[in-house]
Amino acid sequence: MATSTTTILVLHHEPDRYFETLCARFPEVSFHSARNDIEVAKQMAECNPQVLLSFRCDAISTKAQTMAARESCVQWIQVAGAGYDHIGDLQQIACPVTNCAGVLSRFQAETVMGAMINLNFGFFRYQQQQQEKMYRKLPWRSLEGQKLLLIGLGHIGRAVAINAHHFGMHVTAVRSRVQDSPDADEVYTQDRLPDLLPKADFVSLHLPYNEATHHFFDAKMLASMKKSAYLINTARGNVVDEEALISALREASIAGAYLDVFSEEPLPQSSQLWKLGNVLLSPHYCDSVVDWHERFAGFFADNLDRWLAGEKLHNLIKP
Repeated sequence: MATSTTTILVLHHEPDRYFETLCARFPEVSFHSARNDIEVAKQMAECNPQVLLSFRCDAISTKAQTMAARESCVQWIQVAGAGYDHIGDLQQIACPVTNCAGVLSRFQAETVMGAMINLNFGFFRYQQQQQEKMYRKLPWRSLEGQKLLLIGLGHIGRAVAINAHHFGMHVTAVRSRVQDSPDADEVYTQDRLPDLLPKADFVSLHLPYNEATHHFFDAKMLASMKKSAYLINTARGNVVDEEALISALREASIAGAYLDVFSEEPLPQSSQLWKLGNVLLSPHYCDSVVDWHERFAGFFADNLDRWLAGEKLHNLIKP
């Protein structure tokens, strides 16, 4: 636990927005930051931090994050976000790990709902017509009564379900075990997916990424979807077999997709996804409201209070 010389290393390429606030709130703690791989290695060697605040960001590689997480000096890791695949295999990390699940859930759910509205009404098609100065009316039907299949019912999945119910959608959820949920109309386990996918108008993925979920949503599942259905992935890129998805979109075997995450990030210029007219793309930023840095830092500060006092941490994912 905490010592009289508690040292904390923040792994993030843009710490300026909240770093001084953390220092002012905890004057007895020594804060340091690393903005890239070289700085991570340097700070780990010089500071021997007991605590890591780890942001997933392009400027710091998974290799550097994993190296830092496995150092023996580290006694606790706070992940700034819900996903933690960027720090490597949890089984190889000796200390407690917590995440920020729930902090930005309602914002991500807001984006998912916006994507469903866009895809359903056809705003993206009207934008294409606008570029061509084409005045043509496209048929559409209300979201009311349409079926949303959520694969994953954690903080984000539940927030999406609440939003969808406001629009009168029927919400079915798939999770690791069946249990009553006030947020979904029906809850099943993954073995029921072959029956559920052909009935869904929208399929939204909310799974963590790990070895078990790599390419979880594959060509077989895509082939099970209705031709008029849409896929939404705001979880992790490699939860979906991206090549199979590109084929399904190109062949119009599904109506379209909204993707915020990709198998390789940033999305390469060579990706076929850029060229497809039935897909909406955003750069892994769907929950990143303007003050997201401060929200994560604020959650970390509250947890740091608990850690310094020897109390149980919130959002413990690895005891």
